[in-house]
Amino acid sequence: MNKEELVKYISGDLPVEQREVVEAWIRESAEHEKEYEDMKKIWEWSGASDESPEVDVDRAWADFKKLRDTQPQQTVVVKEIKRSRSWKPWTVAAAIITLLLSSAGILRWTLSTDMTLVSNDALQQAGLPDGSTVYLNKQTALDYKKGWLAKERTVVLSKGEAFFDVKRDTTQPFVIQSGNSKITVLGTSFHVRRADGETEVIVSSGSVQVDHGENSVRLKPNDRVLIQDTARTKVKVHTVEDQLYKYYIHQEFIFENTPLSRVFDVLGKAFDKKFVVVNDKDKTLRYTASFERQTLNEMLDVILKTFELKIEKKGNVYYIKG
Repeated sequence: MNKEELVKYISGDLPVEQREVVEAWIRESAEHEKEYEDMKKIWEWSGASDESPEVDVDRAWADFKKLRDTQPQQTVVVKEIKRSRSWKPWTVAAAIITLLLSSAGILRWTLSTDMTLVSNDALQQAGLPDGSTVYLNKQTALDYKKGWLAKERTVVLSKGEAFFDVKRDTTQPFVIQSGNSKITVLGTSFHVRRADGETEVIVSSGSVQVDHGENSVRLKPNDRVLIQDTARTKVKVHTVEDQLYKYYIHQEFIFENTPLSRVFDVLGKAFDKKFVVVNDKDKTLRYTASFERQTLNEMLDVILKTFELKIEKKGNVYYIKG
């Protein structure tokens, strides 16, 4: 549908027969209806109406530049329009809409910033519309939403785990809903895991507020909470023992004097395997090494040779023993 005709329809300047064509087009699909609603919002935002014979183009242009400047690394090429009192309202509005549509990023930011991310069997990194960054581990799904003129940025984490590096915005807190837990931040970085009816939150930098029922707790760097959806007791805060929870961000494993039992727990989680260290004395062995983007077999080969251990598979379980 021609955008000019949509603007004429919204402003009431379209003949009856053409209005019927536009209305039929709008009813054809949800996508057409959304395009119409977006166009209507821009029309209302520009200040144009039947009762106003002229739009303040200078103000609209200033507002457009303000929106543009809030978007990092966006390059927008536009042609400035001049005021003309002979233009009809829909003509001015069409020019403004053209300016807005020239930057898809700004249009998404102002009107439609819904986003669904699903990682399935691959790690994923994505930039969110507000400038934040999220790293998804495998089998993770989340929905992001920041409505037009909304008071907060909202994420629903339905499963899996993700690391958020949130762009600070004091006017719009970043809120994550995970089961019955609500996580609120302004600008910080943290890890959230959602699985088996529970939510885990670990803070890397800044501070995070976690609300669960009537309980509320503020977390600082290296603080961790694990909350069952059905929990009614006070939320307990613990300190993380290492930084291995972030392995999926850069596909990097950094073991620093780490007990061997912990080494295999992390590798088992990362590669969806079940490892059992058979001897208790082997569980307490300390291991220090770094692996980056290496296969599980490559890492196992190095670790087993270091301690002269062997691995035996029975069913779906791998047994580590001397």
